Amino acid sequence: MKHSLDLFEQPIPVLRAPVQQDGAAVAALAHCDKQELVGTLLGDLAGCDDFVETSVVAELDGEVAGAVLAYILPYDPQTLFVWQVNVAENEEGKGLASLMLGQLLRREACVGVTRVQTAIPASDEISWALFRRFAGWQRTRMRIEPYVTQALSPFRRNEAENLITIDLTEPLGQVA
Repeated sequence: MKHSLDLFEQPIPVLRAPVQQDGAAVAALAHCDKQELVGTLLGDLAGCDDFVETSVVAELDGEVAGAVLAYILPYDPQTLFVWQVNVAENEEGKGLASLMLGQLLRREACVGVTRVQTAIPASDEISWALFRRFAGWQRTRMRIEPYVTQALSPFRRNEAENLITIDLTEPLGQVA
């Protein structure tokens, strides 16, 4: 069991927008089984200019330790869709994902954002915990609805994904 003073001994991450050179490191964070192709895609997209203002990379000791990749929906500029959250295995459970998400929402690009959406597989306990915690900070509940089901994606018979919507209690603007 960790003591609360241990938190003060944790290194402070540098949170910044991704650059093209981060691609390989972001791809390596997708450490799930059978995710090589997905990881490569994430790495490519992390360095894409279209996502720079709405994504964040966390560095610890000069190494990429986490990434939140998101975009504002083109048909709904009040919604930030978080499509990937990855944290290095040795940094899991330390609050890095929450820190990145909070910093991202305080960027100028997110000034008009009034809701956050994401898709979470039923078995992804880490993502469920992250977004439940975020909804709690917003003093709101998550709206959950089916998103990708077996009927829509028959090649993915292992599990469905749920669309999570979290309404922000007040629009966030540039703070950081």
